[in-house]
Amino acid sequence: MSNQPNNPSGNPRRQAAGAIARTLLQVTACLLTLATGLPPSSLHAETTGEPPAPDRPLLVRPRQGDTPASIARRYLNDAARGWMIEEYNDSDTLSGGGAVIAPVAPFRLGGLTPDGYQTVPVLAYTDVGDTPNNGRQVSRSAFGRQMNWLKTEGFTAITPGQLVNFMEFTDQLPRRSVLITFDTASRRLYEIGIPILNEHGFTATVFLATSEVGAKGAMSWEQVKQLADKGFTIACRGRSGRSLTRRPQGQSFAAYFKSVETELRLAREAIEARLGTPCRFLAYPHGRTSRLVSAMAAKIGFSAAFSRQPGDNPFFSDRFGIHRTVIDSRTSPEQFGKKLTTLIKADLN
Repeated sequence: MSNQPNNPSGNPRRQAAGAIARTLLQVTACLLTLATGLPPSSLHAETTGEPPAPDRPLLVRPRQGDTPASIARRYLNDAARGWMIEEYNDSDTLSGGGAVIAPVAPFRLGGLTPDGYQTVPVLAYTDVGDTPNNGRQVSRSAFGRQMNWLKTEGFTAITPGQLVNFMEFTDQLPRRSVLITFDTASRRLYEIGIPILNEHGFTATVFLATSEVGAKGAMSWEQVKQLADKGFTIACRGRSGRSLTRRPQGQSFAAYFKSVETELRLAREAIEARLGTPCRFLAYPHGRTSRLVSAMAAKIGFSAAFSRQPGDNPFFSDRFGIHRTVIDSRTSPEQFGKKLTTLIKADLN
């Protein structure tokens, strides 16, 4: 498997995106300097006592037994952000014994680097089973190999909320981030797919058609709640999961408009009532949308919506048209690796 970045050469849209990214990279550097009064390379802070509430990167001396995760827990209030310590200091170990810098705020907004800008692959699975059955269902063994490859290649599985923060230019992501999603309420996912994800330390997002929950061969609401409690994102795929982009023959536009609203709103309310948490994300049923459906998703209160159209997801993407790449039984190991592009090359110097 390989992880070859796309080449934007000759693509006017990507050339324009590169120009935007270059400008934002310069603005980010200026804002950091203005906020601190110092260039980023010379920022420092005290190394003893309890950490203050800083507004700039801290120069800290690791304690015996410290790891990037423990430093992130102490100074960033989140052990999961150990990758920020590693990236800022260009090292995944503290073996040198010297001081390290703890960045207390995002330092790579938009995933901007001198080489280009970050894009986040979003994988769309329909189901996982013991064997592939109809092209859409990925076998247990293939799914295990794919997750193992992601782990070996250093990918971090993120949540839709993290992706939205990245796209809103308010937070950064690990350089190799991936969002793993499933469009199913299948019990096979619960019994086969979730244990494989847990084994590799990955989270995922499950888009539910609420009328399917509790049906034969599907998860119960209790099982869905267990996934949510374990950190999996439970999101919406409509009430019935039927396509919303075509108005049935003979149906008035007013009736069609109302049916789209009902399909999305009732599904969102059902998930929120069952789980007791906001349902912020939508996968368009069958992966298809229209201006009306996207506008309705925003009106109802979703924060973002996902299609099944392949493509890049840099920070300047449309939050209501996030691309996803379908992974099914026909996806070979070589094809899988090629779908995991994380950098769009562009000269941002």
